[in-house]
Amino acid sequence: MKTASTIEPKDIRDFDSLYEFIEYFNNEKKCIDYLAKIRWNGKPQCPYCGCDKSYRIKTQQRWKCASCRKQYSVRIGTVFEESRIPLRKWFIAIFLFTSHKKGISSHQLARDLKITQKTAWFLLSRIRKLFEPDPNEQFDSDSVVLIDETFVGGNDRNRHKEFKVGASKKRYENTKLPVLGILEKQGKVYAVPIENLKNATFKRVMQKKVKEGATIYTDALQAYQQVLKGKYKHEFVNHAADEYVRGDVSTNELECFWSHFKRTIFGVYHHTSEVHLGKYVNECTFRFNNRKLSEGSRFDVALANSKGRLTYKELTSERYGQKEETKEKT
Repeated sequence: MKTASTIEPKDIRDFDSLYEFIEYFNNEKKCIDYLAKIRWNGKPQCPYCGCDKSYRIKTQQRWKCASCRKQYSVRIGTVFEESRIPLRKWFIAIFLFTSHKKGISSHQLARDLKITQKTAWFLLSRIRKLFEPDPNEQFDSDSVVLIDETFVGGNDRNRHKEFKVGASKKRYENTKLPVLGILEKQGKVYAVPIENLKNATFKRVMQKKVKEGATIYTDALQAYQQVLKGKYKHEFVNHAADEYVRGDVSTNELECFWSHFKRTIFGVYHHTSEVHLGKYVNECTFRFNNRKLSEGSRFDVALANSKGRLTYKELTSERYGQKEETKEKT
């Protein structure tokens, strides 16, 4: 994922308010030019052959490749491709989505942009694609890392009769979805839904995201102690004994992130399915990791990561969640 430091154009505007934002983007041409600056930094690249020599057809707001001779717009190869929604509405939606601390529902966005709820839901799903974390990014071996898990889902007593799992089951087994969080102290957070709380699951995620030798703070969950032993400098606090802080050892920063995450789910979206839970997790991690940026800079970071297209057929496919799970396991 691109960050604020990797956005090169120096003539990019910073916006402090929605009013200033709408005043500036008062026509479609400004949106096209702004997206071109963020995406190409003055050097358009053909999405078909990769050639960096193109000339602009100003009357059509398109470019033509000097090599393959194909015409293309700034939308090709991005989440905006094949969308009939004007870029002005897309930009407003991204600004609202990134600036609202706990997101915005598809019903509210539909009213704000004067579009249908179905269109707003699809639009928000495509915007969430901008928030996907870098799969190759790792926490360094000299960093201090906090690890904790949380559970997403309603109480069993509130379920319909055919979906109740019964009191014989463990408290969270088959009733809630676990999410694992890894946070660098005073730094970024990475969170991902996991299938269970078994050692093999923790081991797979740890090998992928945290380099050996790092200092790790957790709670007293037995699985952490077994997986982290010998490879990491491990300290933990025992919540069962009312121990939440011991010197510098605690998971409080990560608990703060979970608090915002839960309030986003409960207060705005109310419900998330297992298939799409990872997208909501990525949304919250993006806001947390870019919380110190200005409203305009956060919008620019999201726009800079707009590469990649998500179709409605793919989004609504039953295999969509399976693809995400398979991607996490590899």
